[in-house]
Amino acid sequence: MFSPTTRFPAAGMIRRPGRPNRRFSAGFTLVELLVVIAIIGILIALLLPAVQAAREAARRAACTNRLKQLGIALLEYVDAHGSLPGLSRAPQRNFSVHSQILPYLEEETVCQLIDFKEPLMAGSSGSVSVNNVQASAAQTVVTVFLCPSDDMSARFSNYLYFPGGQGQSGGTNYVVCGGSGTGTNYDLRYPSDGLFWSDSAVRPRDMRDGASHTMLMSESLLGSDSDTAGPEPEDPRRQMAHMCSQFSLNTGGPGLSGVENPDLAALVAGATYWLGIRGAAWIWGTQPMTTFSAYMPPNTSVPDMFAKRTGFFAARSNHPGGVNALLADGSVHFIDESTSLSTWRALSTRDGGEVVQTE
Repeated sequence: MFSPTTRFPAAGMIRRPGRPNRRFSAGFTLVELLVVIAIIGILIALLLPAVQAAREAARRAACTNRLKQLGIALLEYVDAHGSLPGLSRAPQRNFSVHSQILPYLEEETVCQLIDFKEPLMAGSSGSVSVNNVQASAAQTVVTVFLCPSDDMSARFSNYLYFPGGQGQSGGTNYVVCGGSGTGTNYDLRYPSDGLFWSDSAVRPRDMRDGASHTMLMSESLLGSDSDTAGPEPEDPRRQMAHMCSQFSLNTGGPGLSGVENPDLAALVAGATYWLGIRGAAWIWGTQPMTTFSAYMPPNTSVPDMFAKRTGFFAARSNHPGGVNALLADGSVHFIDESTSLSTWRALSTRDGGEVVQTE
């Protein structure tokens, strides 16, 4: 018999022979799990642009800092020599501005690899290669010459030739200002309206527009390190129109035959060969490698143009909306790509008499 106080187990708790006792607990249903995953995805989508923007802001700040280091080095060079460094008319001895300021950049190790008493290049036209004594320096990648926002490799295989056929040159994003590019100021074999050309030695008093209104350097994207044939480049930001066959170089004066203030978009529309040489060697002071002019606005969609050792080479960057520019007073300003072309060109001249406002 059962007493009135006898307790019977609940139906769900009856232990059946051969089966373990089961306990049930609450959990996520499939629908709830999918909702949680969707919410996480939305949060990531919302946060990712902010993270990317923060990273780019840090890269742009690092770029600004590197340009300031270059500015300090150039000012120290002026203090030591009385003028800015120049380019050379002879390709074999055309050490870049970058190479000449190495002692003021705390890059003594790299500087000691260069023998400035010896030619940079060896050989004659058509078979020029890097002088063996300069090869180690030419192959060195110098961090301060590179913009952190450019993800292209800074090692180039196709534009400097080394003894034995082996070697890669170290590239640069930072380029010196050759002037406005108007008229024949794009040909840096001759004096231009900017701060750098062949055999230039611009002194502070030559900057009549004022050091705070005259550009020393800006930036450019590294070239693709490849050449392509066709009516259009693979990447118009990283390849330039090669037009040596279309033009002849004036031997008695600056410029290409018949080229002054061209409609550059129309001019390069006829190109059928494209070079990825931009910034290919920081050590060599050639125009397509280490200079720019303000003929085109920053981050223009029009490709650069090269012909007979000269041409039109723009300032470009991966910074959204513009480029960094180093002025002759050592300050660095971000120049918006929507800045008027007249203002941009005014910043590139040393004695144009323009009134320019910089942020």
